[in-house]
Amino acid sequence: MPMILSFKKPHSTQRGLFPACALRRLAWVFLAGGLAVSGGCATVPPTQEMSDARQALDAAHRAEATRHAPDALEGAESLLSQAKDKLGAGAFTQAQKTALAAKEEATKARAMASAISAAKAALSDAAAMDAQSPEAQELLGQAEAAAKVDDDKNAVRLAGEAAQRAKQDINHAYLGKAKAMLEEAKTFQAISTGQRAALESAEAAYRNREGKKAHELSSKLLDELRAAQPMQPEAVSPPPTSPPEQPLLSSYTVKGGDSLWKISGRDEVYGNPHQWRLIYHANRKKIKNINVIHAGQVFVINRK
Repeated sequence: MPMILSFKKPHSTQRGLFPACALRRLAWVFLAGGLAVSGGCATVPPTQEMSDARQALDAAHRAEATRHAPDALEGAESLLSQAKDKLGAGAFTQAQKTALAAKEEATKARAMASAISAAKAALSDAAAMDAQSPEAQELLGQAEAAAKVDDDKNAVRLAGEAAQRAKQDINHAYLGKAKAMLEEAKTFQAISTGQRAALESAEAAYRNREGKKAHELSSKLLDELRAAQPMQPEAVSPPPTSPPEQPLLSSYTVKGGDSLWKISGRDEVYGNPHQWRLIYHANRKKIKNINVIHAGQVFVINRK
């Protein structure tokens, strides 16, 4: 008589031995080499996402987000810490999502910090030329305020506008200095063909509103013209029979738009622009570059 095999249906109390998730996991181990788990029960460790988030945070720190975007940076660090905890607990899917969020927040922090740093550098350059405008300062303040509330789009936009305004201020200052030097260069009578061409190039740059280029060209030309100009001895005038209209100065406070050439040409100084070297020699410690003097400086006017 043939043997009849029978299988008993597992009792309800035995179902907990092989939960559905575990069975699916075993199936994927055989079918997919154990690389993934079906049904969202678990995934491979999100090592790449964790690494990307860490690198994004490092980049934010290098951009000085600690100073310029502290809230966004703190949020990114908190998210990465949570991702590490979830990774340690084996919750790979949640760890992956949190790591991605940490990367996004760190990227925002870096963008805001980089934009604000660039704007501050531009404003600092403008201040060094006595050209920083209130508008640029106001835009920078608004950008910093937006960064404090994690408003990355407005923070980046406003910082960019502040940097652009500062660059315009710098260009305007260069143009002002170039204009003064070009006016002085035109007073020289003995000028070579090459120097004439250099003067035309400087004037073209000035007309095109290329401030830095115009300044560099006119400064170089003026140095050549001044070097070729022989220094005239100070004229000794006979004692005046009546008080001069303007008393001679023993010191002079630099005003905006001044140059050594202009100061020397003033009646109350020397009355001769070609005597500018007398001012330079008497104030060498204060004058690092004969083409760069600043409003507010006080120069000794040597009368000996």
